[in-house]
Amino acid sequence: MMNSIKTENKHSAYPERVAALFALLLAAACAGQDSPALGLTVIEGVSVIDVETGRVIPDQSVVIRGDRIVEVASQRRVVLARSSRVISGEGLFLMPGLWDAHVHVFSAEGEPDVALPLYILHGVTSIRDMGALVPLREQLTISEAIAAGNRVGPRIVPAGAMIDGPPGSWPGQMVAASPEEGRLRVREAANLGWTSVKAYSLLDRATYLAIADEATKLGLPLYGHVPEAVRLDEAVAAGQDVVEHVGRVTKACSRDEAEMVVGAQAALSQDEPFDALMAEMAAHTMRTFKTWDEKLCRRTVDRLAAVGIAVAPTLMVADFYLGDDPQADDPRMLTVPANIREGWGEPDFRRAAMTDDMLAIAPEAVRQDRRTFKLAHEAGVTILASSDAAFLNPFLFHGFTLIEEVERYVDIGLSPGDALATATINPARLFGNDGETGRVEEGRRADLILLRRSPLEDIRALREIETVVAAGRVFDRNDLDALEADLRRRAEEAVPD
Repeated sequence: MMNSIKTENKHSAYPERVAALFALLLAAACAGQDSPALGLTVIEGVSVIDVETGRVIPDQSVVIRGDRIVEVASQRRVVLARSSRVISGEGLFLMPGLWDAHVHVFSAEGEPDVALPLYILHGVTSIRDMGALVPLREQLTISEAIAAGNRVGPRIVPAGAMIDGPPGSWPGQMVAASPEEGRLRVREAANLGWTSVKAYSLLDRATYLAIADEATKLGLPLYGHVPEAVRLDEAVAAGQDVVEHVGRVTKACSRDEAEMVVGAQAALSQDEPFDALMAEMAAHTMRTFKTWDEKLCRRTVDRLAAVGIAVAPTLMVADFYLGDDPQADDPRMLTVPANIREGWGEPDFRRAAMTDDMLAIAPEAVRQDRRTFKLAHEAGVTILASSDAAFLNPFLFHGFTLIEEVERYVDIGLSPGDALATATINPARLFGNDGETGRVEEGRRADLILLRRSPLEDIRALREIETVVAAGRVFDRNDLDALEADLRRRAEEAVPD
């Protein structure tokens, strides 16, 4: 076991080491804390990965107190105390914990109990939840329990104040049928304590623009879908901060985007707007495929980059439409509750909407999305690694799908360092946590992953986790194995009546 407790006295008589200890004690005293010798965890002799520069800094010791990194220095300069927990990092690599910028942890009964440990198991220490079927207060209660150490899980950024057009796409969404209602829903979200707003697909143009304007007035970021009745450049002008799902950018690379938007507007005026829009969007898939234009796409992504709009691509979603389903004995399936797995095996309305023509072009359409993604990255668009994992989304696994998503970025052409940035530095900056996560340095939150190999050399090294530290709470390999074993056991118990 790499994560060992050592009790030998590591003090040295060297003056610089004594000075380092004195400085650490003084810093803690000034902060009103007890002696740093109490409750310290030290990862010693480790190679630290600086994702931003792509450097690997060898032979470092990282000192953690509470949920903070209090020192990062050459191993020989760090003074340890008898009560310190020492984790040997020799031959290992330490990097910031991962973010998943688009998940749904609260989409089904009991989902948090399964999803939250799975994120820790895979080194994901922060998630942005993009829509839930439970009230915000319940989400915050769970977040508070994690922060208090009473639950296992990542830090949760709730970003799912969803506003949709009538009749709404999912249960629990706020619905707005007019600009006045749109503004009211934004104010309601703010009063409930939401710190952002999520737009959804059925909104008409006027209502969406009113929502964007009201969110700006209240200082709330606007995330979510670009509604089907709105052009991407209109969303850019309205101040949308993040576009969820790269397919909407691909659609804006079509010479026919404006005509497709007009068709969506007409569908929303029908007596059954949801069904009418679904039929319209099905036709758009083929039309986008045939009219995608690389020069137009370059101009589109250049504008996104110029105004600072980020994209959460969720590329792994496409595998579902390609029919690339895992087998029943796939290790990823074994932690999913049996009743959810059974539901995933039933016919899905999203697949049912695909015509024979759509199925025929699906592989090439997926490659088109990937070309759009690569052009966006090359233009400097901020990419946010994102999985769309949810029990409502078959075969998108909490935790593991984020690792696959990042690996896919490298397959498409990103360097491992750039791919890592999408799951560390980029989300940390965008969501106001630049001083909290994304780097291994003093003062940052102790969200860390200890790996057996460097992911800068091979991105698949993210699958070889030795230890995860989440807000200072250490999960060594034995802890992680126990988490997985417990999840597998409970998955088999969750059999429907």
